[in-house]
Amino acid sequence: MFKNILVPLDLTDKHRGALMTAAELARQGGGEVVLFHVIEVIPGLSEAEVKDFYARLRRTAEAHLERLGASLPQDVTHHSKVVLGNRAPDTVAHAQQIGADLIVMTAPLFDSQRPSAGWGSMSWKVGVMAPCPVLIVK
Repeated sequence: MFKNILVPLDLTDKHRGALMTAAELARQGGGEVVLFHVIEVIPGLSEAEVKDFYARLRRTAEAHLERLGASLPQDVTHHSKVVLGNRAPDTVAHAQQIGADLIVMTAPLFDSQRPSAGWGSMSWKVGVMAPCPVLIVK
């Protein structure tokens, strides 16, 4: 069914549901899970000013994705990717680049007191721009 599942992640531990859902869908379809993290660039700074800073962030992100990947069932094929850029557009671009047929991600819970609060969220932006279906796991 789903062969190439992209899972955009930040560096928190709130994504267990999305990870396990993606793993189960990959297992059912004989597919692969791609753990993906974007390190947000700081505009206006030269590469020389932030090179070491981004290198530390990359190491931290890679270690985090490695831990998350190790938590997946052993029979689920997965790999990870860390890039520098802008979270939503680069997530969508990577989905297109790898031919993802599903994006599985976490979204903020709906707040009835502020119903439009989630419209600027990563999940909303990716959901609007994605070249494939997006499954939101709460």
